[in-house]
Amino acid sequence: MSRPISVYIVGAQCTGKTTLLHALQAALSRKCPSLHLRPITEVARKILRERQFTRDDITDSPERALELQQLILTAQCKEESKDPFDPVLCDRSGVDPIVYAVKYGPPQGQEILESSYYWKYLRDRMRKALVVLCPPQEEWLVDDGTRLMARDTAEWEDMHRTFVQVLETNGIVFQTIPRELQDLEDRVDFVMGLWDSLARGARSICT
Repeated sequence: MSRPISVYIVGAQCTGKTTLLHALQAALSRKCPSLHLRPITEVARKILRERQFTRDDITDSPERALELQQLILTAQCKEESKDPFDPVLCDRSGVDPIVYAVKYGPPQGQEILESSYYWKYLRDRMRKALVVLCPPQEEWLVDDGTRLMARDTAEWEDMHRTFVQVLETNGIVFQTIPRELQDLEDRVDFVMGLWDSLARGARSICT
């Protein structure tokens, strides 16, 4: 019997990642009641709250921005390594802090994070998983008062391109949700189709 593969939902701010993850949880539960993909929710919010970082810390101080991303990367690794053999359904990933280090950290920020044990562990897990990149949808850019927000659609698109660059340079295969799929049900069907095709033996696991 094959093990199901993990799923990572990644992308820039306000691209529907958390909404998609919850909908995928429900769809997978209906399709495969006996299957368990361990959900991992966004770790960044907890770090921001516990360490009292603000959005201004990220944009005003490259060193402070890098410190935050190091904490997030470490926390992501801690969550994923709790049971390393459990497949996960993950809201964001170790890619996220690297992307934010590229955008807001010091010039050497990406190199520092990518040379760490934490990233190498997470990168290797992602190389074996289904990684789904959510692209920007202009009408979805809404400030939630907590996370750092793009100032405009140009900055938002640049963040998306940085996700693509970091994933590609780290040898992580990913699938981008077509921008025309704005309906949640269509996005879930798209990801489920990818998961079915990649997770060999999924049907036997579901029974």
